[in-house]
Amino acid sequence: MYSVLCTLASPRQIVICQDTFGICNFAVSTGISIRQWGDKVEKEVLTLENVHKTISGRKIIKGISFSIKEGEVLGFLGPNGAGKSTTLRMIVGLSRPSSGKIEICGHSIVKDYVKAMSNVGSIIEGPDLYGYMSGMDNLEMLAAMDRNVTKKDILDAVKLVDMEKHIKDKVNTYSLGMKQRMGLAQAIMKHPKLLILDEPTNGLDPAGINELRNLIKKLSKEEKISVLISSHLIAEIELICDKVSIIKDGSILKNASVDELINTNEVFWQLSDNEKACKILKEQWGISAEIRNGKIEAVIDDEEIIDEINSCFIKEGLKVKFVDIKHKNLEDLFLNITEGK
Repeated sequence: MYSVLCTLASPRQIVICQDTFGICNFAVSTGISIRQWGDKVEKEVLTLENVHKTISGRKIIKGISFSIKEGEVLGFLGPNGAGKSTTLRMIVGLSRPSSGKIEICGHSIVKDYVKAMSNVGSIIEGPDLYGYMSGMDNLEMLAAMDRNVTKKDILDAVKLVDMEKHIKDKVNTYSLGMKQRMGLAQAIMKHPKLLILDEPTNGLDPAGINELRNLIKKLSKEEKISVLISSHLIAEIELICDKVSIIKDGSILKNASVDELINTNEVFWQLSDNEKACKILKEQWGISAEIRNGKIEAVIDDEEIIDEINSCFIKEGLKVKFVDIKHKNLEDLFLNITEGK
């Protein structure tokens, strides 16, 4: 287990990187990347472009790209062994990419590591806390390593994660959910631009998951913190995130907004000539379809064109025997994309 707590201070920024042995490193930095699109200015907090990682001659990560803008929450999804943990390790500087670009607030993680990491707060595989100390003692010990962290910064973080009633209790009396909130307090004491959470809901009961979900939404919407979440709980990702990146075998299969994905429909047809219908779908609308168990299956983003497609089938002399529309959730789409179901 390890955690990397990299935080932001103003006007000077200090990065604190803590491993399981409690060894810490410090650095000073500032900066943020701004991209202009017409009249709209968007701040890109995290950017990955064509990132590769090779270990012992084996290609683990194969040219992945995605980005997160200010205040966005991105869900990083993939089956076990897909490359999620390797990617997170590269983003927080625990592993060096073989090639490609990783930038945080416009700073290269390779060429300008200190400045890049000064904008990051992260919890990888759970928070590191000393059980024999109180929650407040843990925070104050970490804050003492940075002269720019004030008592108010600590109290604000405690209030934000709703730990005021228990902050003086020893950590070994905390529930798992309380420890997760303490880990978040550690990560946000210095107001990071980017928060990275690896499986933050592991071991939490439904109430704890709901509390964490609400807290992440509050951090993104009210504090304008960008959040990258790696999780196996796809239903939670659908409720929390603005967009998702789906990875499999080291490659990104899909980058899309959650709204775009869940507005996708799976349509089933049974016609007098399914082969001809598939050809029409491809030629007229560019829709790829498959025939399974005597029915055509196709994924269609715009539900409004389904009536138009049916009319076209009839015009082409096809008899429509059966039509069914299934509105897909994120889990359905994840399985379709990663397993071809």
